[in-house]
Amino acid sequence: MKPFLLFTLLLLPFGQAIAQQSDAASLRERMGPEQFKAAGLDKLSADELKQLDNWIAGVKTVVVEKVVEKQIEKPAEDFSDINSTLVGEFRGWRGYTEFTLANGQVWMQAAPGELFASKLTNPKVRLVHNYISGWKLQVDGYNSWVKVRRIK
Repeated sequence: MKPFLLFTLLLLPFGQAIAQQSDAASLRERMGPEQFKAAGLDKLSADELKQLDNWIAGVKTVVVEKVVEKQIEKPAEDFSDINSTLVGEFRGWRGYTEFTLANGQVWMQAAPGELFASKLTNPKVRLVHNYISGWKLQVDGYNSWVKVRRIK
């Protein structure tokens, strides 16, 4: 009994489609040849007649496209403070100064300003993130900050 029920359920959509086709094909029969020709329906192509039959039968052709946006997961940026040292000599910043840190990161000055400093070798630096102004860098021993952006 169960296989018969399953078979019937699987064939149900096909039976409906066949019934709709027979109803749609009967438009010519329902009108009669004289009315069909008088309405100018004999001038329609087979495809146009099929579309009209489907419309009359209430069959709507709907094309649904499901657009799946592939979401690329970006790793969450770490906004915790960075404590490192600058590689090499430091004499301050002017304009577009680049700062290479011991951890391999390279930062560039992102706001105008100057700081003239005595020659320092591998000074300690601290980078702090502010959600409004972005990253800023401070060299140990100086009370000045400079806005920076990471370039590497």
